[in-house]
Amino acid sequence: MYEPNTLLDKATELFWQKGYQATSMRDIQQALDLRPGSLYSRFQGKSELFEKVIVHYAEQILARLEQTAQSEDGFEATRDMFRQELIKPAELRYQRQCLLLNALAQSSKLEDRAAQALEHAMAKMLQGFIGLAAALQEKSLISGEVAPAQVGQWLQIQFVGLRNAAYFANDDEQVMYFIDKLIIDLQSEWPAS
Repeated sequence: MYEPNTLLDKATELFWQKGYQATSMRDIQQALDLRPGSLYSRFQGKSELFEKVIVHYAEQILARLEQTAQSEDGFEATRDMFRQELIKPAELRYQRQCLLLNALAQSSKLEDRAAQALEHAMAKMLQGFIGLAAALQEKSLISGEVAPAQVGQWLQIQFVGLRNAAYFANDDEQVMYFIDKLIIDLQSEWPAS
């Protein structure tokens, strides 16, 4: 018998690799190593499982962002977090993309609860980036002249864009270069809002 988080980790990997639409119930049964009766006793169907996967994934990202925000060395911790998220070996290349953005692309196919979970997860991720921005400001590492919400939103935009670039990059050095550029830009002067 698997622990719930183990099942969610396996389901997350499956949906991340195949996407919501392309994942069949048979794929889920095989990935989770559950018979149909066991699967349906835990989850009412693919949509409910996907909803739980979205929540699970968002909680993991939020935990990483909170851990990064609490680090003594804010810039190095931020750089490390971006590198850990964006630099993956070839067999895990799909993990360079954001599961939430992949799901957004298929949101018209999601049932209401899964779509709401996705919206909530995106908002949660934004709050994590805002928390990171506030922590960097509290440590006087970046300008306090701009609201943490502005900086946090900018960080989330950079994160999403870099994930896409990392997925298509043939050279990890190029991805690391852009992460370093992000850290430099973060320290630069911000326009008045």
